[in-house]
Amino acid sequence: MFSWSTSSRKGRRNGGDYPGNRASSMAQTIQGTIRPPEFDRQQHLDSYCQDETLKKSTRKVSVDDSTYDTVFQTTSGDALILRVHFPPSLTDNGRPPQMTLVGVKATHPWLDRSMKIVGYSAIQSDASWREARTLLGVAVTEVVTHLQLNPPVIEDLTDPGLAKLQATMGGSLRNTTSSKNQNNPPNYNSLVNSRRSPPPPVDMPKIPQQFPDELNPKSREELQKLLKDELEFLSVVGQTPVYREMKLQRESILDENAKLATSMLERQEEYTILHGQVTDLKGSLATKLQEFTAWQQKQDEFLKPPNLALIQKELNRSRKKAFDESETMGSDWADGGDGNVDDFCKNFIEQRHEMHIRAAKLERLKHQTETGYA
Repeated sequence: MFSWSTSSRKGRRNGGDYPGNRASSMAQTIQGTIRPPEFDRQQHLDSYCQDETLKKSTRKVSVDDSTYDTVFQTTSGDALILRVHFPPSLTDNGRPPQMTLVGVKATHPWLDRSMKIVGYSAIQSDASWREARTLLGVAVTEVVTHLQLNPPVIEDLTDPGLAKLQATMGGSLRNTTSSKNQNNPPNYNSLVNSRRSPPPPVDMPKIPQQFPDELNPKSREELQKLLKDELEFLSVVGQTPVYREMKLQRESILDENAKLATSMLERQEEYTILHGQVTDLKGSLATKLQEFTAWQQKQDEFLKPPNLALIQKELNRSRKKAFDESETMGSDWADGGDGNVDDFCKNFIEQRHEMHIRAAKLERLKHQTETGYA
C-alpha cells in the first residue's frame, strides 16, 4: 500500500517522482490523421494492474477482470479502498470506469452519497472520458493522489477488514465499529493498541563541535597509534565529557527500569488475583448468557401469535361436544327421564347456549381469517 506523494504538482501530472513518469500514457498522434487512436481494453488494464506503484496495493475482486480494489493511505493516516469497475461493456461503448470508496461512509467534494467518485472530471461523462484520452492507470492514480492529499472526512467504517486495518494504522476514526455494533463493548486489544503512548523522549548529549583538548596537541602518527591501541583509546574516550554524560544517563535509565520492574513484581500477586476474578466473571457471564438465551426463547414461544387453525379445530370440537350433550339430555328426558320440566328446560337451555357461543366464536374467527378484520 503506497503512501501519499511529496512531489510538487502544477496542473495535470508531469513526469514526477510519484506515481512514475507517465510520458507514454497519453495517446500518440498517428501520422496522416487528426484523430488520436483509441486505447483498447488490455492497454487500460495493463496501465492499471502493471503500474509499478499501483500493482503493489491492487487486487482483483471479481471472477472476471472487471473489478479491482486499490488500498491507499491518506495524509491523515486513514486507510481507504478504491473500487474500480471497468467491464468490457464500458470499454466497447467508450464509457468511463466507475470508481467507488467501499467499506466506509465519508464526505468529500468528489463523493456522492453512495461513495461514488463524481468530482474527477475525466470520468464525469462519456464525452469527457473520450476527450481526456487517458489510460485507466493514470485516472486511478490521479483520483488516489487527490484523495490522499485531500482526505475525506470519515464518518463510519462498515467493512470489518478495513476497520481492522484502520485500527492498526491509527487513523483518524478511532471507533471502527459499524452502526449495528455500536452498543457492543470494545475489543481489549484494539483499545490497548489505540491508547498506546509514544516512547518518552530521551535527552541525548549534544554532538561535540570540536575534538577534546587532550587530542589537539597530538600528531597524526600519535593519533594513528592511539586508534590501534584499544586500551589507550578506551582510556581517552572515557575521559571525554560526552562519554561521561552518556554513561551517567545510561545508569540512570537502568536504575529507573529496575525500579519499575521491582514495582511490577511486587504487584504480581495482586494482578494474578485480578486475572482470576476476571476469568471467573467471564465464565459467569457466559453461563448467564446461556440462561438468558433459553429464557428468551421461551418468552418468544409464549408471545408468538396463536395458531388459528388449532383454535378453530378446538372450538369446533367443543361446539360438537356441547351439541351432542344437549341432544342426549333431550332424548333421555323424552324417554321418561327423572326430573321436572323446569329443571330440564334450565339445563337444556344452558347447554344449548354454550353450544351457540362456541359456534359464534368459530364463525367470527373464520371471518377474521378470511378477511383479515376482527
